[in-house]
Amino acid sequence: MSELSRKLLEEFESQGYDINQIAAEIDKLKVEVIRDFLKKSDDNKVYVIKRSGNLEEYIPDKIARSIKNAADRNGKQITSSDVEILMQDIEKSIESLNRKVFRTDEIKEFVKNALVEEGYSQIYDSYVSYVQAQN
Repeated sequence: MSELSRKLLEEFESQGYDINQIAAEIDKLKVEVIRDFLKKSDDNKVYVIKRSGNLEEYIPDKIARSIKNAADRNGKQITSSDVEILMQDIEKSIESLNRKVFRTDEIKEFVKNALVEEGYSQIYDSYVSYVQAQN
């Protein structure tokens, strides 16, 4: 165990945190550390922390593809212009938070919210099923 890990664990234990609270705090800490590090960079890129813990650049085409795949998987139809409208809503959600780093689950929530707000309830159901199958 590293010295940093030992100190964090001691701090959490001194505050009476259980293992779930410790895990949640460490997840938040990871996002905060990466966000603060990236604030120093001059690029305007947005990044995603994947479930694996890897940091990747946010690529809108991946989200659009996941929406199309979810619709196709359950025999639902969605046009390119429909996907573009959804992507605009998702981009607005990302921009409104004025951050450079998001967790994968946050992006998925933006997608689900856009589907609901735009009235794509059948695609929403397909997307939720698609995401669960991916996990």
